[in-house]
Amino acid sequence: MARFAGLLALSAAWAAGGALAQQAPVAEASEHGYFEDLPVVLSVSRLAQPLNEVPGAVTVIDRDLIRRSGAREVAEVLRLVPGFLFTRRNGANPVATYHGALDIYGARMQVYVDGRSVYSSFYLGDTHRGLQGVVLEDIERIEVLRGSNSASYGANAFLGVVNIITRHAADSHGGMVSLTRGDKGIDDGVARVGWAAGDVNLRLTASHRRDRGLDRVHDDSLLAQAHLRADWNPRPSDEVRLNAGSMRGRFGEGARPAATNPGNIERMIEWEDVYVNASWRRDLGDGGGLALHASYERDGYADRFPYATIPTIAIDNGGIGDRMEIGFQHTLGLAVRDRLVWGIEWRRETAQSQSFFFSNATFSVNRFRGFLNYEWRPHPQVVVNAGGLYENHNIIGDSFAPRLTANLHVAADHTLRAGMTSASRAPGLYELRGDTRFFSGGVLADWTFRSSGKVKAERVLSQEVGYLGRFRSLGLTVDGRAFVERMNDRIRFSGRTGVGVPNDAVNAPGPHIHGFEYQFDWQPTTTTRILLAEAHLRAASGRADEIIEVPHRSTTLSFIQQLMRGVDLSLISHSTTPFSWSGTNNVLDTPRQLDARLAWAFAVGATRGEASVTVQAVNGGHQEYVRANRFERRAFATLRLDF
Repeated sequence: MARFAGLLALSAAWAAGGALAQQAPVAEASEHGYFEDLPVVLSVSRLAQPLNEVPGAVTVIDRDLIRRSGAREVAEVLRLVPGFLFTRRNGANPVATYHGALDIYGARMQVYVDGRSVYSSFYLGDTHRGLQGVVLEDIERIEVLRGSNSASYGANAFLGVVNIITRHAADSHGGMVSLTRGDKGIDDGVARVGWAAGDVNLRLTASHRRDRGLDRVHDDSLLAQAHLRADWNPRPSDEVRLNAGSMRGRFGEGARPAATNPGNIERMIEWEDVYVNASWRRDLGDGGGLALHASYERDGYADRFPYATIPTIAIDNGGIGDRMEIGFQHTLGLAVRDRLVWGIEWRRETAQSQSFFFSNATFSVNRFRGFLNYEWRPHPQVVVNAGGLYENHNIIGDSFAPRLTANLHVAADHTLRAGMTSASRAPGLYELRGDTRFFSGGVLADWTFRSSGKVKAERVLSQEVGYLGRFRSLGLTVDGRAFVERMNDRIRFSGRTGVGVPNDAVNAPGPHIHGFEYQFDWQPTTTTRILLAEAHLRAASGRADEIIEVPHRSTTLSFIQQLMRGVDLSLISHSTTPFSWSGTNNVLDTPRQLDARLAWAFAVGATRGEASVTVQAVNGGHQEYVRANRFERRAFATLRLDF
């Protein structure tokens, strides 16, 4: 931390010295010099801001980088973000988390797709299924806030926020087909068509993704999905968007051999999900605007099987979760350099599962949120973001998540940032109301969980300093962040003392994580791009398992090279120091993976195409999630045609 703070100070001094050498007063530096060529980020403060003025560290992954990565899953793409960890609990369950392997569902981060939260209300809450329900070819960009953001998005925006933005339907006119075949039963296909109906632009995408997962693990998977997006501008100042979709999947689960865990026999889990999402925006001019959004989503699981050694015990992990959200937002341009955004949201979540709640009743929670963020410029080179979010949870009560961040433009292309915020993760309905019992012949055989309803929300206090710099003559962008994250009231199961003695959801202190992370994006020539994303972490805790859940280092190095006209090569290396995923007690031996992709772009008349070959784990297999699981080398080829 001290070394990193020193680096920031040296960078600030260098940048300030460069500005003085230009013999121009800093106050007269043009805004254009600060904003030029920087991505505009939409999802941090709910204000559209250039990357050097957002109140946090953000990684933006565009569709070109997604394509060149060779990834088949969004969760794989997130390896390009400093501090993100990726695993496959089995081949059918890819998981991405930030700053530690604290859970296997991605439940401590928030994920949005075109403004719709995919955070599930079923069981313990998760985002890993929602990340699967996105077609990579539809994505325009992914914005990842590396840090907490309950100040803008409420509970569950706890450790990282992923905002996936798909392409405007007007940019997807025509047809596209993509076919992928390869090792381990890889069989993927995408078909898309975009068209205009009057002044409405539409896009319809259908896809399937299939493979046999990891070796010696029962984890075959098949996921089919269809998505519709419609964009309409009834007048120049108005934008209306409608998204709807459906996903259906079958995923292998269960221990092999079953004797290692008789309560988890081999079987196929079925998952279905449907959603609809609508939004309206109006530009009021002078930086002001109005927005409304509404969404509904339902996901359901079918997972019923007999207990291996006592077939009369039927285990049923199935059920249904629903989410509904309605929100309003108002942005005001208060002065030439000041803006304010405020809004309210109502969200309802329900869950129904006979097995998880020992009842056929539908359990629900209602949340009301009110948020405000004020962007203030006390000086042309200073931007202050201050605000917070109040949330009422009808079961656990009220909470408030404040944020205060200041960005200092020490020179054109060089910005320092400092700030602090707090965030929370609310317990899910199962943690608040769960009751799981097993019967054999009508007699209670075991009682594994019963919530007392006393569990509180997890909380984290984050403090950080950061630096964003562009060295134009070198083609280099540097983004660094040093931080301290103090987690309290981590939700855990209390632990069982015997058969028939149920677990309860309880709060424990939680880890304190500190460290620094950085990303370099270097384009030394027009045909070469090198990216480095690395995080150095340390954890302090009263529990040894929490310390090893946080790897000391994680690194992703990407090399992208255009070899000749239409041919390019991508090499991506990802590695971490030894660590253990939550609840496994398995320390993995320095996982390392090198992926290579060779692609050729071509055209036949008006049809554009790309043929590519990707080899994952070129360097050989590695342990995945637990020591007994291995991800082995695999190769697949893809042919894509746009017409």
